[in-house]
Amino acid sequence: MFCSQCGKQMQDGAKFCASCGTSLQGGAAPAQQPKSGAGLKLVVAGLVVAAAAAGGYAMLAPAPVEKTPAISPAPQTATPEPKPSEPVAEKPAEPPPPVAEPQPPAKDPADLAAAHKALDQRIADEEAAAKEASGKK
Repeated sequence: MFCSQCGKQMQDGAKFCASCGTSLQGGAAPAQQPKSGAGLKLVVAGLVVAAAAAGGYAMLAPAPVEKTPAISPAPQTATPEPKPSEPVAEKPAEPPPPVAEPQPPAKDPADLAAAHKALDQRIADEEAAAKEASGKK
């Protein structure tokens, strides 16, 4: 038989629980196994899973979209006549610089040095042209 107060197993016919001292004169609890914490563990585990799912949903759910209030049209009033605008001279668009075709790599070191020298000269020419164009403005 088991104590109705603490759940410890006792000898049959005992008048007091040896563990907690509860009097068993009014009748002992029926002989059954004490409750384990398995049910509580299951509930806690379920709550943890539910909290994780809710957190995942909150992170992945799209943000709420604010609806802007509908703007009713303003009552028509006398509108002033538009002033004639002056024509604006548009600057012609500059064509994009030409794209050089890729060249196969040079095998000879002299060819490689010549290609580097030509590229350096081209860069210097473009920088000089840009500096000259910015000086004219």
